Amino acid sequence: MSDFWSVIGSNPVRDADDVDAALERISSRLDVMTPNTLERFAEFLHEALFRIDRRELAEIPVYLSGLEFEQTSDHFQYARCACILAGEKVYGEVLESGVGFGLFIAPATQGAEGLLYLASETYERKTGERLNSQSFFPVDSMSNVQGWSD
Repeated sequence: MSDFWSVIGSNPVRDADDVDAALERISSRLDVMTPNTLERFAEFLHEALFRIDRRELAEIPVYLSGLEFEQTSDHFQYARCACILAGEKVYGEVLESGVGFGLFIAPATQGAEGLLYLASETYERKTGERLNSQSFFPVDSMSNVQGWSD
């Protein structure tokens, strides 16, 4: 969906304020979409998250106060959302080479998880029904078997 990346835009995601501002901009863009377009947006989001669900990205450590920790599956999901918030160019670079993904593994980007819910919340407000995403790509960590194989 070519419109997906225009809705996402290109956003700094250095801290929680950046993430909140990006989510607000995306939410306002989703508000004008039809239910069918919201479904396609959500489906493309799921596919984008699935494509960067890869072992080498999940194994990048988290650094807090000089200490190194492993990413949890939740933190990995938040980091993938933050990567998408950064925009098509950054996402493409991470997808191609993995370079730069470490920037999204930070407590300040955990709010990027909100990206997962924007389209479905908008869809529900417009239709009064829940968005059925069961046919979409799975977004849980380790869902992309090819991305986790050695």
